[in-house]
Amino acid sequence: MRAIEHSTQPARSSSSAHCALPTGEELLSAIRGHHIGPHPLVRVACQLGRLHHPDTQSSACAKRRFRNALARQADQWVADHAPPPHPAATLHTESMGAVIDRLAQQQVHAYRLLMTTKPSDPTVHAEWYRLAQLIDDYTDLATAVTRGSRRLPTTPIS
Repeated sequence: MRAIEHSTQPARSSSSAHCALPTGEELLSAIRGHHIGPHPLVRVACQLGRLHHPDTQSSACAKRRFRNALARQADQWVADHAPPPHPAATLHTESMGAVIDRLAQQQVHAYRLLMTTKPSDPTVHAEWYRLAQLIDDYTDLATAVTRGSRRLPTTPIS
C-alpha cells in the first residue's frame, strides 16, 4: 500500500475549468473603470488602468514599482490556478501580468488619443487597431495557458 503524500502547496488543478481567465472585454471594461467584476485579474487590470491614466499623481518610479507589484500579483494568481503546462509547452516571452499591464497602457493611450484627436486621424485608427491586436494576443495566450500548451515566465519582464 502506498503512503499518501501531503503537501503544504495549494493544489493545482489539472482541469481548465478552475482557471477561468477573464475575457479581453472584461479586462478592457475594468481598465476603463466601467465594470469591475470579482475576478482577481480584473481587479488588477482596473488598478493598472488607473496607474496609466495621465492624471495619476505619482512619480514615474513609484508607478513602475506599483505596476510591477500588480503584475507579480497577477502572475502569482495564474501560477496558483492554471493547470500545469504540458512538458512540451512552449515558453511565452511575457508573464500574464506584463501582458495585462501592456493592455492597460494601450487602452488608456488609445482612449486618450480618441478624446484629444480628430477621430478621422489615421493615428487614432492605428492605436485602436493595435489594441485589438493585443486583445487577440491575450485571448490566444489565455486559451493556451488554460489548455496547458503554453508556459509563462515565473517573473514579469521589466
